Amino acid sequence: MTTPEATPGPIVPEVPLARGAWPIVRPVHRLRPWILGLVYWAALAPLTVAPKHSGNVLSRYMTIEAIVERGTQAIERSPILARSGSPDVARFGLHSYSDKPPVLPAIASPLYAILYLSGVRFAGPGPQFVVANFAMTWGVVGLASALTLVWLRRMLQAVPIGRWAADVLTLAFGFGSQLLTYAVTFNNHSVAAGMIAGALALTVLERPGRGVGRSRFAAGLLAALAATIDLPAGCLMLGALGIVQMIRARSVPWAFLAGSAGPILLHAWLQSMVTGSPLPVEMYPRAFQYPGSYWASPEGIWREDGPRFWFGIELLVGPQGWLTVTPALIFGLIGIGLAISRPDDPLRPAAWAVGGSVVALVAYYTWGVRRLDFAGSSFGTRHLLPLTPAVFAFAAVALGRIRGWATPLAFALLMGVGAVYAVAGVKDPWSRIEHRRRDEPTLRALGRFVLYPYSRIRGNPPPARPRGDLR
Repeated sequence: MTTPEATPGPIVPEVPLARGAWPIVRPVHRLRPWILGLVYWAALAPLTVAPKHSGNVLSRYMTIEAIVERGTQAIERSPILARSGSPDVARFGLHSYSDKPPVLPAIASPLYAILYLSGVRFAGPGPQFVVANFAMTWGVVGLASALTLVWLRRMLQAVPIGRWAADVLTLAFGFGSQLLTYAVTFNNHSVAAGMIAGALALTVLERPGRGVGRSRFAAGLLAALAATIDLPAGCLMLGALGIVQMIRARSVPWAFLAGSAGPILLHAWLQSMVTGSPLPVEMYPRAFQYPGSYWASPEGIWREDGPRFWFGIELLVGPQGWLTVTPALIFGLIGIGLAISRPDDPLRPAAWAVGGSVVALVAYYTWGVRRLDFAGSSFGTRHLLPLTPAVFAFAAVALGRIRGWATPLAFALLMGVGAVYAVAGVKDPWSRIEHRRRDEPTLRALGRFVLYPYSRIRGNPPPARPRGDLR
């Protein structure tokens, strides 16, 4: 049987596709993206064996443990609470809970239930924790990271670049971005990245008149899962893709809404068991003001250390900045602009959705959050990771449209910088770059090129207790 790769003759149109046309211009066999994803998932396995956890991670683990072992989300009876040192704990009534959204722990609970029935527990001897941590991280976060590459490679079918070049770009993103750094630790941002990439790919590659309802339902399901797992980034993309679907259908996108209903109802049910309403824990500040809470201590009390404008610049290009750690995303932003600038570009709606979500998310973390810093005690700006694969897909657009030998050379150089940061992050995702530069020559060397080296915590020692993500 002849595959699309064997089809003779040029298949890349010389003019932009008509609006509403199927945007695939470089089709590949349907198994090809999955092979890349399996390669990446296998590569993550040895990197995940040694536990890389923090109070952020253990907060979620305690919820998983409570659901499976005691049939509740309350964690005050968890054997690992005292030794976790986690500040990510809120109190409602007589019970203590993780302040993290509950859907991700609920999704991981069946996997832990299998381990628990076989005698493996988080609170067991050291080897048992290693096994449980590996199963949770590789089986949930690692798998979601691998699926991110599957969806990314599928999206690249809509970009007029060579097939092997698209394969290389996909793997380069996997090993040269913060997707690698956080694929080896249990966190929500990596899972949301996979869900958002999937929802975007299904929206971009929607084929008129062929399985539209199923595609829109799946896109809504994945986008809503992202919204319940990483509330800021996920909700923004859920809304943006919903608008794209509505404009495309010129009516209410019922299939998309139907797909999104399940995760949203699940979140509402689980969250109501904790807060008494579907609203997240962060909407109840008094829940963090109990005796002994980190957030009620002098170290955890919010204070404004400088102008928010500086904060936003550092968020992007500071020592831990999004573009500092993964500088090839600069090409992604250029690609978004190129797609938006062409009225008949089939990728234009997706570019508006991704670009608008990036702007809104950066604005949210710059002006809408009361916190001492971004990313807590972690490596890089993990809060923007959910949108990073979507932005990187448009880097391929820029590569395909900007001619000249300097373009791929500059891109390769920036990807190399990102790979150095990604590998350094894998060693310990829960330590800030500023605290490690003095002991790691590669980070110290790259630090000389940081565009905006201001840091409100530069020179301070690491906090005595880990500071987790408020989301």
